Amino acid sequence: MRLWGDRLWAQSHTGHKRKTNQDRFLVREVKHGQRVLLAVADGMGGESGGDLAAQMVIDFLDTVPIGPGEFELHLKQILTETDEKIKQRARENPDLEGMGSTATVVVVSQNTAYWSHVGDSRLYHFHANSLKQVTTDHTFVQDLVADGTLSQEEADRHPMRNVLDQCVGCGGLNVDSGRFRVVAGDRLLLCSDGLTKHVSDDSIKAALIEGNARQAVEELLDQALYAGGKDNVTVVALDIPQSGTRAWFQTAQMDDSSNGNQ
Repeated sequence: MRLWGDRLWAQSHTGHKRKTNQDRFLVREVKHGQRVLLAVADGMGGESGGDLAAQMVIDFLDTVPIGPGEFELHLKQILTETDEKIKQRARENPDLEGMGSTATVVVVSQNTAYWSHVGDSRLYHFHANSLKQVTTDHTFVQDLVADGTLSQEEADRHPMRNVLDQCVGCGGLNVDSGRFRVVAGDRLLLCSDGLTKHVSDDSIKAALIEGNARQAVEELLDQALYAGGKDNVTVVALDIPQSGTRAWFQTAQMDDSSNGNQ
């Protein structure tokens, strides 16, 4: 965990049941605060494989140039290249076979948020007291919701609700991406499924209404742990400031980027 200020906060916790934390997050300042990149990755495929896959996603996002232009296309290319790198590592070491990671990433530049997504980590957009789940979970059960076989309520209780049909490193990658407008007072939230397994969208919305980004992250993390903490939990929140201000970073206290787990 690192200190950025009350407008931008991120925390990750192992939870009560797991021995290790295979979640990773990234907060990256770009162009002296003119842009910010946020990402969450949730590894899978055994203890060593999940750790490595999630870290490879974060490391690649942390090092590649993020310049002006088509951010959506650029982010998709990054995840596609990372997919190939993870598959190559697994081919070189049979012990890593089956490793992969979710990846949910957003770049905020001026008044636009550009995002790309694979897996069941999530990006939410809180605007005008309304919460929208921007990303769609890439799970077997969500596919059944999309074709009308299951209702969302049935999907939430389904025993296979956490079985992914897309991940970075699993092959056959199809990255979702998009963009949306943000205005002062909006809030973005990224999280791993360790949060949404335990905390409803209504509870997420309530936490985002009250207090600042730091308070929202701490409240949601506490709720997930209190509800059982069966999985690693990672939450990242960003407040959109007034136009022309870049109050996300406390420059004297941090480097250009930070990634972490606990």
